[in-house]
Order: sequence, then C-alpha cells, then structure tokens
Amino acid sequence: MKRYFIQLAGLFFIAGCAMQAPEVSTFYDPVMGDRTDLLSDNLLDTPGQPRELVYLNASRVWKNYNQSTYYLEVSYMARTEVGYLEIPPGPMLTITLDGKPLKFDGTGSMNMRKPYKKELVRENAIYPVTKKALQSIAAAQQVKVQIKGDKGVIERQFAKENLDRFRKFVSNYAQ
Repeated sequence: MKRYFIQLAGLFFIAGCAMQAPEVSTFYDPVMGDRTDLLSDNLLDTPGQPRELVYLNASRVWKNYNQSTYYLEVSYMARTEVGYLEIPPGPMLTITLDGKPLKFDGTGSMNMRKPYKKELVRENAIYPVTKKALQSIAAAQQVKVQIKGDKGVIERQFAKENLDRFRKFVSNYAQ
C-alpha cells in the first residue's frame, strides 16, 4: 500500500510540473466589481541575439459586467546599458496587418519605467483598442509591430504562436 501511495504522489508531482500557466489570466476586483482578462507573456521574437525583449499583450476590462474596454500593452525589457526606449505619449504603436497600418494612441511609458532586478530595465505603455481592431489583428495573415520611442524604433513580426494566441484571446474574449 505504501508503495502505491509513493507512486501516486510521484505521478501527481510529474503531472503538476508538466502543467503550463494559462495563456489568459483573469483577475477580479471585489470592491469595484471589475474583472480583467489578460493575455500576457506574448513575446515577439526576433532572429539572432536580441538587444531587448518586446511583448505585445492584450486585455479586456469589464466594468460591473455590463461594459468592457480593451487594451494593448507594449512591454519592453533590456539590459541596463541598453537603457529605456522611452515611449512618449501619442500614436507610437503601429500594427501593420497584411500591409495595412493601424496606429494606436497611448499615454506613453513615462510613469511605467523602472529598473528590474539589478541588470535590467523595463517599461510598459498602454493603448486603448477597439474590439474591431483586435478582431482585425486576429484575422490577419501577417502582423508587423512597430514601436517608436525617444531612444529608437523597434520592429517585430508575429510568429505563428503569437497569431494563434491572439486568435484564441479574441475568439474567447472579444466576439
């Protein structure tokens, strides 16, 4: 009996290690009654050795379960010596869908820049987006992302995994 219990415990341990975090996390604010569904860790890869890591995440925020707003979030991370991108307010995010550009206007990253651990810096910029724009991103065959900052321009392209994740988010949260 003891042997079976040890084997069963080992099986649960292995199964727990194999489980992945959900692609979309849901957070509830019990005081305000808000709910946020967040597609996170959507890393936009680049060939070769990257200078920085760039994520393009999406979220839906429900207000009292009768009204929702949508956002895109650019998350930038680099080594301290590379420094911040310093994304200013305005239309600094351009997403090109099958050759057609969409510009998104945000508040910039000024209040969302901070050191991360000892050797990294990171900043985030939030862009309000319509449900229709999210649906357009999900329907595209080719998605290119351009982020303009005071310290440079970063360009990335969606890989198949990024597009699959966006399509799944839109089909579940933006229909």
